[in-house]
Amino acid sequence: VDIDWEYPVGGGLGSNKCRPEDKRNFTLLLQELRRQLDALGQQQGRTYYLSIAAPAGYQMIANIEPSAIARAVNWINLMTYDLYGAW
Repeated sequence: VDIDWEYPVGGGLGSNKCRPEDKRNFTLLLQELRRQLDALGQQQGRTYYLSIAAPAGYQMIANIEPSAIARAVNWINLMTYDLYGAW
């Protein structure tokens, strides 16, 4: 399962509803998914992987809990595009 939340707390589409508590909510979501995937894996004798697409810019990273998230997921893909341009 790959989660791409653009972005907790702020950013992304202008129509997104953003809240400060989403910093913690994102971590809680991933921790609960990890628990559920592990439980399903135990039942089915399989391994389920959890990954996220994470922001690479400092302002967006400040809106997530990287250390706690890293303990819940198997893989973190950094979105390192659009960091340099003519703007």
